[in-house]
Amino acid sequence: MLRIATTPALWFNEDDTALAAGLSVEDMLSRTAELEITGIEDGRGLPDDAGALKSALDAQNMTLVAAHHGLSLLSLSVEEEQKALDPVLERMDAVGCKTLILREMSNAIVGTDKPMSQKPTLSATDWDSFGLKLEQIATWLTERGITPVYQPYAGTVVHTPDEIDRLMMETGPNLFLAFDSAQVYVGGGEPTQVLTRHLPRVRHVHLGDVRVRPLTKSRMSDTSWAEAVKMGIFTLPGDRDGSVDFKTILNLLGASDFDGWLTLTAGMDPERGEIAKALGDAQRFVSNLAGRGNLAA
Repeated sequence: MLRIATTPALWFNEDDTALAAGLSVEDMLSRTAELEITGIEDGRGLPDDAGALKSALDAQNMTLVAAHHGLSLLSLSVEEEQKALDPVLERMDAVGCKTLILREMSNAIVGTDKPMSQKPTLSATDWDSFGLKLEQIATWLTERGITPVYQPYAGTVVHTPDEIDRLMMETGPNLFLAFDSAQVYVGGGEPTQVLTRHLPRVRHVHLGDVRVRPLTKSRMSDTSWAEAVKMGIFTLPGDRDGSVDFKTILNLLGASDFDGWLTLTAGMDPERGEIAKALGDAQRFVSNLAGRGNLAA
């Protein structure tokens, strides 16, 4: 059964903290619940305190479907990273969350004014070390009952299709993939092809769309990531200006008996449109494509 979730990033942009919808977390959760969406990922705006987070979620009968952690394995030891993860896992345990989305952020250019052409990369030697450390972290998390999923992301060392392929090759069966349709597209990949190659290791899915015209303009201008977001490169599924083939993506997930959450997400400027309406439209769009019998809120 495919289940729909969403993320606070629709209202409280993660990449540019100046972009926010100007509403409280309680209102954001309430508007989400009104759409009968019962799952939400962790993100900016949600309480850091585990007790406060549980109270906020329980008030709307919502589930925290995934937490996030920015790794620093290029600069920290495995033991140092495990120590940094301890409070993250304690907070997850308090709300019954079992999926952890990971990204390597130690040399990321997200949140800076550097152009996207200066994206960091890894040498062959760095890949060997990074993959080994990442697999050690993934094994440690698995032993603690957590499903670790890695999310390729713009401005980091894992984003392009080749980097995703290398990540999967350098790590073992304890690390899974958080497939993000919009990030794959922006990274130069065809989302259905990347999903097909790595479907057996996909445990979490982000469904976001991309507008080609602003994406092309941002590439030609070699903008920063934050500027590209402001230009409107991202949108939710169902937008007529979007470019991702969601029908094939959902067919692939359905045929593989994927049993997880589909997080509707887009790094947008909340002031560009009515987020609740766009989210409701995206939910109906995905439900219709997937077949309501195979989809749950």
